[in-house]
Amino acid sequence: MAEKFQEIFTIFAHFVEKLHKSCYNIPVDFCAKERCLPVHFNHQTVKITFSSLLHDIGKVAYRAGETGSHSESGYRLLKDIVTDSDILDGVRYHHARDLKQASVPLDSLAYIVYLADNIAAATDRRKKEENNDSQQFRRDLPLTAVFSHMNGNSRNYELPLTRLDETCTMPKPFGTFHLTSVEYQAFLRELLHGLEGIVIEAPWMNSALSLLEAYTSSMPSSTNTEESADISLFDHVKITAAVGACISEYLLEQNETDYKKRLFTHQDVFWQEQAFLLYSADFSGIQSFIYTIASSKALKALRSRSFFLELLMEHYIDEVLEGCGLSRANLLYSGGGHCYLLLPNTSKTIDALHNTKQVLNTWLRQNFGTRLYLADGFTACTANELTNQPAEQAPYKEIFARVSHAISMNKMHRYSADDLRELNDGKIPTDGRECKICGITSHLTGSGDACKCRWCTRFEALSTRIQDANRDIYVIFRGFSEQADLILPSIDGVVSVTLTDEGCARKLLAESANIVRVYTKNKLYTGLTYSTKLYIGDYHDSNLMDELAEKATGISRNAVCRMDVDNLGMALVAGFEQEHPSPEKRYQYVTLSRTAAFSRQMSLFFKYHINSILHGLAVTIVYSGGDDVFLVGAWNDILEAAQIIQSKFAEFTCGTLTLSAGILIHDVKDPIRRAAAKSQELEAFSKQQPGKNAVTVFDASPDFCYTWTDFSEKVMGEKFELLRAFFDAQKKQENGRGKAFLYRLLDLLRNSNEQINLARFAYLLARMEPTKDKNAQRLYKNFSENMYRWYMQPEDRKQLITAIYIYVYLTRTGEKNE
Repeated sequence: MAEKFQEIFTIFAHFVEKLHKSCYNIPVDFCAKERCLPVHFNHQTVKITFSSLLHDIGKVAYRAGETGSHSESGYRLLKDIVTDSDILDGVRYHHARDLKQASVPLDSLAYIVYLADNIAAATDRRKKEENNDSQQFRRDLPLTAVFSHMNGNSRNYELPLTRLDETCTMPKPFGTFHLTSVEYQAFLRELLHGLEGIVIEAPWMNSALSLLEAYTSSMPSSTNTEESADISLFDHVKITAAVGACISEYLLEQNETDYKKRLFTHQDVFWQEQAFLLYSADFSGIQSFIYTIASSKALKALRSRSFFLELLMEHYIDEVLEGCGLSRANLLYSGGGHCYLLLPNTSKTIDALHNTKQVLNTWLRQNFGTRLYLADGFTACTANELTNQPAEQAPYKEIFARVSHAISMNKMHRYSADDLRELNDGKIPTDGRECKICGITSHLTGSGDACKCRWCTRFEALSTRIQDANRDIYVIFRGFSEQADLILPSIDGVVSVTLTDEGCARKLLAESANIVRVYTKNKLYTGLTYSTKLYIGDYHDSNLMDELAEKATGISRNAVCRMDVDNLGMALVAGFEQEHPSPEKRYQYVTLSRTAAFSRQMSLFFKYHINSILHGLAVTIVYSGGDDVFLVGAWNDILEAAQIIQSKFAEFTCGTLTLSAGILIHDVKDPIRRAAAKSQELEAFSKQQPGKNAVTVFDASPDFCYTWTDFSEKVMGEKFELLRAFFDAQKKQENGRGKAFLYRLLDLLRNSNEQINLARFAYLLARMEPTKDKNAQRLYKNFSENMYRWYMQPEDRKQLITAIYIYVYLTRTGEKNE
């Protein structure tokens, strides 16, 4: 069995121009440069993936002005680019009416694409989008935001036709946009040009996926006005490819040859077969692994460790997918150390899952002890369950519940007897040395303050390279290299990761036979084989805490901010349920495509768009995953960044999702792990509030916890602005009252329970009245009246205290970190 899976993680290094037989007796490509080791990709499944990804490209042509069937249009567009007749048949005959009339063999791949298309759409759509006389279809119909049907939202929001880039395009109210044929023509030309640079072979599947995402993720899949247009063309073809690949692998293991009978004539029977697996994996120990460090260079270590975990999860996902012979189309969600995949229910898949997880966890134990562990779980499911049929039984939600239970059970029984013996057999060091960064006592080099473990040494060297704009391509090689930036586990040993630029990456691809895969960061490189585009939130102003603090206005302090989406798990599973007594109506938007589209949008916001959202602020992203953020930076810029992220997120999700946050101002001398833990307490306090959607600053107390609206409008927009206007004007007065008066006002506000303090407060305000300048008198009158009124109201008084703290920090000078 070990030999059988020896090549699972090395597959992308072995494709090229000839055919070979793998250990499953399936034809695969191998490379002229000796890349001829057997792999687990099935040639049929590769064809299905490409055919499914391209099956609706004719819709773009139709909306660009062509007439006739979009299936025929797709065929005409592709026949000069794609020479494989099986792939073209899937594009040309993916509708029932076309299949009935076509003279295709019983094992034509078109039958798989046809059924995958129907399952992906969660309905057997038979309406002719290309019928020009029909008023049900609008060529100019824009994509509806997927959040329009989430959490009881009753308004439709729509998006313009845009290429996917770092700019965060916001949804607008229904009726804002009308897409034109000219726009579609331009997109179609660029898309076809990109396809010309892609070889229709397994190493290019993920490149094709990234290309389609760039150009079709803002196009609606269906322009039928009687349906919701909230599923993009990209999300639809991606799920079609995922489902199609699963069906292909499932039928191949059964040696099925009559696809027409199985998938077309008797498709109702197939919809009830457990042909699929919903798989999920989750890292345990992330918080302690990232934040339990003590070092003057802690920020660098935090960012490197966070990057390492992100890359490790993506690497694991690809190892699983490659072991199953699938592309990234089968990845439904990845973020926050968690992932969901749609896989075929085959023995090949189950073996791959078992072996991949075992190898990873063994490697984690050997390198990090018990600090990190990957738990996983899966459940078999049918096409009916994936499409939530029958609706009254809500089987779709039940699938996720079964997977969640499986993961929980795995976490309770994570180590076998052999694993425990291995852990207990470890040698205990006797020299008293420990790593000065993370505190562990194994794999050490150096002595004294230079004593570090091998991983902290790597992380320290990695910190500047991961933020180098020119090193946005990560090349993964088979085997160990001393020069590598990172080492990751593989079935046949390890792989080495090198961060480089495009020129070096292309040279390596041309010269080396040992490349496993290539990751590109936040950028599409058309024509780069083996590549997968990863979204990584890596915005940074500085990697040094002192530098960030020096950029603060007023007091030289940093702040840390933890933000997390409220009730994300519930939104993922039940967010699209509608309040309706009829099960059909209640669950009409609960589909696999919407789950995938929603998950992709969350990743785009937190892993991609956040880089442009934070542009210009003195903050650094420590971590930004699928639903949460950790920032460090100049304290006043952190306050601004948190409000911007919350505002943009609310706009991006059409007001259907909320964030809770904790913000702590701290001295750079304090250990970052302590600030991280404290800010997590503040975030948790925010989530304890009714409705969540809150921010807690300074301290986990009701006195410093606000809804975002109150914090932005009442604390910052009302109280703080009044303080700034009045005291800034006071600075210009010859006998102006300064911060001494402000401190006395603050003391009286904090002790408002003493009745005498109301009189003292009024007296103090009276003493601040200017005697000559009329403009100053008008400003004072507004200031004193509001201050007195706010003193009398507990909520206003609380907001005023927080605003005073912020104003004092912002105007305090001369206090620097030594």
